[in-house]
Amino acid sequence: MPEIRILHCIRQGQIGGGESHVLDLVKNLDRKRFICMVLSFTDGPMIKRLHEQGIPAFVVPTRFPFDFRIWSSVSKIIVENNIDIIHVHGTRAFSNCFVSAKRINIPIIYTVHGWSFNHYQNIIRHKLTIAIEKYFTKVARVVINVSESNRETGCKVIPNLKSEVIQNGIDTEIFNTGQQFKNLRKELNIKDNTTVIGFIARMTYQKDPLTLIHAFHQLVQKQNQENKFLLLMIGDGEKKAEAIKLVNELNLATMVRFENFRNDIPDLLNTLDVFCLPSLWEGLPLSVLEAMAMRKIVVATAVDGTREIIDHNKNGYLFSPQNVSELCNLLEEGSKANSHNDNIRSNALKTIQEKFTLKCMIQKTEQIYGRFINSVS
Repeated sequence: MPEIRILHCIRQGQIGGGESHVLDLVKNLDRKRFICMVLSFTDGPMIKRLHEQGIPAFVVPTRFPFDFRIWSSVSKIIVENNIDIIHVHGTRAFSNCFVSAKRINIPIIYTVHGWSFNHYQNIIRHKLTIAIEKYFTKVARVVINVSESNRETGCKVIPNLKSEVIQNGIDTEIFNTGQQFKNLRKELNIKDNTTVIGFIARMTYQKDPLTLIHAFHQLVQKQNQENKFLLLMIGDGEKKAEAIKLVNELNLATMVRFENFRNDIPDLLNTLDVFCLPSLWEGLPLSVLEAMAMRKIVVATAVDGTREIIDHNKNGYLFSPQNVSELCNLLEEGSKANSHNDNIRSNALKTIQEKFTLKCMIQKTEQIYGRFINSVS
């Protein structure tokens, strides 16, 4: 059976959901059949991790979409490494790969981790991003959505969209409560009787950290003297400065802890009591899957793929986007030590084990790659 040489292209070298997805793929695909390489358009910890694993990784620096100045560099990487398939993750990466792929006649697989259009955009940007996605999905040989909800959203605005759904899966050997974990409560000086609510994500408009801060403010105003809460916010992004400013304005500085992005996600999740993801939109969030695998109470917005993971009040809690009071109430409910929340934690783990395993995601991806065997033999 011939080897297939695959170049995974992604926007940045920082580690978020899409980048974690790429790391899981290249690490776990059958290396006897698939030779994987990664192209990123910024440097970062993902590149370092790939090098540590012996996986070739290239950085062609740019922060702009459709950057014609780098297309020749991308083409050179494709040619010199005898690439058979380009697997693009996200619209920005697609915009800087498709010209090179078309020139060299290399097929593109396009994984949509979340459409670039959403109803929070102004009308001009909304129409422009839809037009771009229409073109990209036409150029791609295969389109993959990470949630059925995202596939349905695409079908509503892209006529005759042919898309396949491969839901994200996670490595339950890494995200497993049976492991030994670092004592981050001691490292971060968090008292044992403190209830820790965690946000681990890029601090962007999409992830909406400000709504969480407002909800947390309401929560601590309601607490009695026996209840002590800490909001641990892990991540970086353009909303971080605004988030820090809001925390100071609300006099929450002693109850909200900001940390830069960290690689020890399982240890962080083990430290939390409640995980919150207040996103305005999502593909199918890996962070929610990871928290559920660690048997954490998850409170998240009822959007897109998140609704395919969480069954409200059964394996987690869902609230409406930007609804501060609703989020406050659910954070309070999720923080309680009772049999109902014990059942939610157990059901969360069961959901991951039954529906969102890395093994299933890898098998379905390999089946798609296998369709190209004849063209590369």
